[in-house]
Amino acid sequence: MDNSTIAGTLSDYSIIQGFLWNPTGLPWSRLLIAFLVISLGTWAYFPKSDGLIAPFVGYSSSWEPGFIARLRFTFRSPSIISEGYSKSRDSTYRISRTDGDVIVIPRKYLDELHNAPPERLSSIQGLIKNFGGKYSGITLLGESEIGTRALQSKITPRLVQFTDVMRDELDYAIQKVLPDCQDWTSVSIQPMMLNLIERVTNRVFVGLPLCRNEEWLDALHRHAHNVTLTQVSMRLFPLFVRPLLNLVLPAAHRYRAAVRDSKRILVPEIERRRRLEESDPDYEKPQDLLQAIMDLSTQGDKNSEPDNVAHRHLLVTLVAGHSVAAAGCQAVFDLVSRPEYIEILRDEVLEVLRRDGGEWNKQTLGKLWKMDSFLRESQRWNPPSLLGFHRIVQDPEGFVLHDGVRLPPGAHVCITPASFGHDPSVIARADEFDGLRYYAQRMRGPDEANKHQHATVDREHMHFGYGSWSCPGRFLASAELKLILVELLLRWELRYPEGKSGPAKSSIEEFPYIDVNTPLLMKRRTAAM
Repeated sequence: MDNSTIAGTLSDYSIIQGFLWNPTGLPWSRLLIAFLVISLGTWAYFPKSDGLIAPFVGYSSSWEPGFIARLRFTFRSPSIISEGYSKSRDSTYRISRTDGDVIVIPRKYLDELHNAPPERLSSIQGLIKNFGGKYSGITLLGESEIGTRALQSKITPRLVQFTDVMRDELDYAIQKVLPDCQDWTSVSIQPMMLNLIERVTNRVFVGLPLCRNEEWLDALHRHAHNVTLTQVSMRLFPLFVRPLLNLVLPAAHRYRAAVRDSKRILVPEIERRRRLEESDPDYEKPQDLLQAIMDLSTQGDKNSEPDNVAHRHLLVTLVAGHSVAAAGCQAVFDLVSRPEYIEILRDEVLEVLRRDGGEWNKQTLGKLWKMDSFLRESQRWNPPSLLGFHRIVQDPEGFVLHDGVRLPPGAHVCITPASFGHDPSVIARADEFDGLRYYAQRMRGPDEANKHQHATVDREHMHFGYGSWSCPGRFLASAELKLILVELLLRWELRYPEGKSGPAKSSIEEFPYIDVNTPLLMKRRTAAM
């Protein structure tokens, strides 16, 4: 599981609003906020030495105070990461973030690191740290791997069987979410995509009828949005300020309220299912993520308590929603910016359906090789994060690499997948968007046919992670995106308003984001199937 949840969903206004809104109405709340701003200005320490010889990037001089370099990374991370990669792509270097220093490692260490056991090198602890630690409410993930195992062992193997129910929920969601669009209609793609993804995902995660409960969907949306704001806000301030910030930050209050609201709805459902399991011999368990988490929880243990199960389910949903919607938005914008691919992908869908007798079956999505390639290229072109493969060294002796480099205990290590994804020595024609790049690679022969897929992780494409701790929901995410793109291609025409182009791009910390208010025009196709 990798951290990319905030990618593509932020706006400058939402971040500022998260700081300035007064959650208590008390006169001293503004003084506390002023104190936080002052504390940031006085946070002028230099990086600490831990014995690892690795240069820092992002400093204008060796005497520059640390807080300046940390703030510089907050707002200029792409140039800093690019500088580090160009100077030290084959060796380790450091970047100063506001939450501490991270060690960036080259790809040559990947195999020995991704095979390391979690008690020595922890992916989950890296995820927790990136989300702001205990102040974003996700530390429960570090207590058990039940959520990850539920996705890997219960959902992904049955993904083909979920296709029909996901299509059914998508049809329902489109009627709820999309305007009629008989003529060209301006649509804000980000909230539309997020709404569709949340509804389809929850059909798999909690099933009917709960997946259509508007209170439930609202609680999930508020939780994900405010955890993201809390994450970004916490990262902007030093560690010693965070306990106080946690008390006054509006987003932190709102995400905790969303947790309470979601538990109020989900806990009774968990209890209802358990009563039926015990009392009704004919009861058939639902085939959804919630049931999978319940089944994997050991009766009598803390992780089997309904409150614990509900919270764990909420955290898995958190990771599965916004990041997938962001990828969907980017794919749609890439399509509209390169309209030649609209007909290519539309023709592929029609041809696959024709070969299948005009009807969807459980194998249809897997036959859309060109669409799969386009999604993979869109993700390479628009990475969800400029840093990835986050790990925390847990071994008290440190972690010694094959060439003698020692990663100190407690170190935060990562790689820069976005950098080598645009490196011509790694990816041929890396500066060119080629939506059929991976389709062509898969067509080379039988040995390549199952490689280079959107949900495949390898040393060149690590936006879903790498190794055994890759994102467990990536296959579900890929299927959802294909279903949505199929509907958009077959039933709508898409274009930008006259004189407009794609969304403006920016970043905060290592997270790229787009202008979510970029308008898009949609109109129903007269030849829609």
